[in-house]
Amino acid sequence: MNGRSLKDGLSPQRLSDRDFSLVNDIAVVKVNGLKTINFYSFATRYCSHHIPEDYPIYDSFVEKMLMHFKRKDKFFKFKKDDLKHYPTYREILMQFSNFYGLGAFTLKQVDKYLWQAGKDYFPKQY
Repeated sequence: MNGRSLKDGLSPQRLSDRDFSLVNDIAVVKVNGLKTINFYSFATRYCSHHIPEDYPIYDSFVEKMLMHFKRKDKFFKFKKDDLKHYPTYREILMQFSNFYGLGAFTLKQVDKYLWQAGKDYFPKQY
């Protein structure tokens, strides 16, 4: 979708069809017709607002926790950049959930745990 507005790329049908590539498509926008910015975290939040159980939220705390557990336990092979490709991000969360026996929890619950733990273990330094 490079450089278009959110409304240009947003398809309610793609959202309801669980077309997870939609997140990356709506994340990249052109601001003031000049600068292209990737609002990936916002795009995950937007989709999660509509279908929370199928669209877990990405943010820097979740990223830090996933990278920590990857180094610690090697739960799944991935690169940090893979977290910014939404279908792959979901797969990484599912692998995390499977590895640690969290099948009774939704991806939303797992992402919320990682976010809360990340805030505690990796607090922002201001």
